Amino acid sequence: MASEISPRRPGAWARAARSPSTAASTSRIRSAWHHLSHVAGAFYTSGCESAAFLCVDGKGEDYNASIGRIDGERVEILGELPWEAGLGLFYTLVTYYLGFQTFGSEYKVMGLAPYGEPRFAGALRSILQTDERGAVRLLAPVRFVAPELDAGIAVVEKALAMPRRRGSDPLSQEHADVAASLQQVFEEEVFKQAAYVRALTGERDLLFTGGCAQNCVVAGKLRSSGLFADVHNSPVAGDMGSGLGAALLHQRAIGALDGRGVDVRGYYLGPEPGEPPAAALPYEEQPAGDLFAHVARELAAGKVVAWCRDRMELGARALGARSILADARVTGMQSRLNQAVKFREGFRPFAPIVLEEKVGEWFDSARPSRYMQFVANLLPERRCPVLAGLRGMRERLDAPRSEIRSVVHVDYSARLQTVERHTHPGFHALLTAFEAETGVPILINTSFNVAGQPIVRTAAEAWECFLHTDVDLLVIGDRLFRNPDELTRDEKIAWARGFTAYS
Repeated sequence: MASEISPRRPGAWARAARSPSTAASTSRIRSAWHHLSHVAGAFYTSGCESAAFLCVDGKGEDYNASIGRIDGERVEILGELPWEAGLGLFYTLVTYYLGFQTFGSEYKVMGLAPYGEPRFAGALRSILQTDERGAVRLLAPVRFVAPELDAGIAVVEKALAMPRRRGSDPLSQEHADVAASLQQVFEEEVFKQAAYVRALTGERDLLFTGGCAQNCVVAGKLRSSGLFADVHNSPVAGDMGSGLGAALLHQRAIGALDGRGVDVRGYYLGPEPGEPPAAALPYEEQPAGDLFAHVARELAAGKVVAWCRDRMELGARALGARSILADARVTGMQSRLNQAVKFREGFRPFAPIVLEEKVGEWFDSARPSRYMQFVANLLPERRCPVLAGLRGMRERLDAPRSEIRSVVHVDYSARLQTVERHTHPGFHALLTAFEAETGVPILINTSFNVAGQPIVRTAAEAWECFLHTDVDLLVIGDRLFRNPDELTRDEKIAWARGFTAYS
């Protein structure tokens, strides 16, 4: 299916010779180009009449980045970076060097980066070839296969003059500094690429898509930079959204799309949880009055609540239908959730879920962020002064940074999810009740699972996960349950080990 791209010069954008159209309409199975699937998912949910696009990931068919423009009539691919040795592979390679050796762990490194200083940025640049347009290519011959990744890690070790971290090794300040350096180099190249796209297309809006666009830190910085009027991504980002984008491309090809977009209803498209299992019934509690007000009071009292209500959200991120919730004001809540509920690394940050109409009162962006796609910064007047002399990750993590300390990272950033009244009325009601109780329209929101486990889907899965964590209360539909607390910590950890290498 692929057509040749000419020329294929390392580190240079090549004009695409491929056709953006899907397979012939006579075939029963229709296919779409990988990057264009990302682009379609973003464009048809953005509300834009036209937009530029920058799609960056590990690898499409035989390219790692694509640029162009799209409107209701045509798609133009204006350039591609051939092969896979681009930004996505660069980030993955350093992720492996840092001891996170599973595909998809790059977000852990993004979360680690604020604990460090970018003092290794120059060394990491030395293993790349690039230009003023961000045409990045690794100098070492590396691909997404184990032997070559191992050889590539050796290149990183040589550049940094420091051995790789093994997965069981403790994280040091040097590792945090490498993560910070990686993030800085990554952001520099993304911004060069975006500036090139702006100059090339003249479009006001940008679709920043692909796996690398899941780096919500750089996405948030692009959005706030003013380089484009706005920045958009698919509600189902990364490769999980490829099916959605491919379906939209096909609908476009046959003329079935009405106007330039689709009806966005929050993407709560999955099943309802169903009835609670019989084992849960002896532990049911009757809320004192309204369910939302009762749960808001429990949260304000320091309880952790699992929330399994309404139709499940589409994609990898819990958006308030299969979530674990807590009060971000509570001291130590971040560590408690990481270690006793999620069974994962203690440095990992949590996302705030906030009433959309109140987000501008707390953060430096009042724009919607309904799918956790963008980072914003806490307003200066909401910050606590930084204490002098803090040493190490633990001291920085535990230092109070704001009233909502558990959802604000050490650099005062936060990956926002805004909740709009009409697309998610029940969860909006809970946040409204919590604000009435505390004056704060924000909760911690993390996915209802343990590390390595899929997000729970049904009421039965919710109950099983609830039993094996230190979550206090569970909401299934309109019913409330308390945790029996019958299992020991060793039993809970043994259960968690069935999904992840917890230690």
